[in-house]
Amino acid sequence: MSSDLQKAANALAEDRRDEAAVFAWNALPSITAEEAPVLARIARELDDQLLLRELERRGLLTEAPAESPALPERKSLARRLLPAWPLLLVAIIALGTVAFNALGEPGSVEPSSNDAVFQPPTGQLPILREGGGVWLAPVGRLKTVDVQKLADDLTFRYRIPVGTLPQVQLPPWTLDSDRHQLVADSLLVLLSKYYEAEGNATIIGITDFDMRSNRAGVKGHAFALGARAHYGVISTAQLRGNVIDLWRGHTRYQRTRKLVARYIGFLFLHRAEVDDPHSLFRSQMSGAGDIDALIEKL
Repeated sequence: MSSDLQKAANALAEDRRDEAAVFAWNALPSITAEEAPVLARIARELDDQLLLRELERRGLLTEAPAESPALPERKSLARRLLPAWPLLLVAIIALGTVAFNALGEPGSVEPSSNDAVFQPPTGQLPILREGGGVWLAPVGRLKTVDVQKLADDLTFRYRIPVGTLPQVQLPPWTLDSDRHQLVADSLLVLLSKYYEAEGNATIIGITDFDMRSNRAGVKGHAFALGARAHYGVISTAQLRGNVIDLWRGHTRYQRTRKLVARYIGFLFLHRAEVDDPHSLFRSQMSGAGDIDALIEKL
């Protein structure tokens, strides 16, 4: 078989019809009687009536004999895509991951130097004294949780007065710019500078920003941190619910509510830690799954 005829047959098998037509016409001037049936079959596949008429004019338009070379088998779509399956698999996984995350709640929020620019006057006295009850204060940014709804929910659920305080602004010394996190220990100091707590008053700050702690044994992200009395701080950054979490009822709001209730128990009711993975007063937790396992009972 001539090279042009072979190229035409191969191009047609790859579904490159325009290229096949060019090689077919190039093969026509030197076509032999033995090769003519193959060229005629290519012309029919391409529905090239001009090429068929030219073969007929030359007396070469006959059916291919049994022994004539067969056209290469046209590759199926699956066979053509087979070499690309690893890339297709990666693309499918990537798209699935994007969709999985997009259908869940927003992810964590990292603070930047622009979020911590407040400079309180030197020697500033606490802005407000609180003598009783539990108070919730937004710290820096808090957009993922409605703090007033949370306060009302906790008041109704536990019959403990829970109120809200104005937003606490972030000074630069609360930010760990290297790790893109707030320092929870510094936030506890900040809360005490804003609001002086007396008696059994408990003030719990809540922020959307990711945070860490300087305390020994607390590595990476810190969900929450409390002082020995009066003050606690909670981050919602790692509390997002994915699609499966939301289907099971585990939302960022629910997880935040559990953590606030936990610190109400520790700071306002003076409860001690217990060896029970389902208790609000269990020891340190390592993930959102530990929070989901907590039973909301003080």
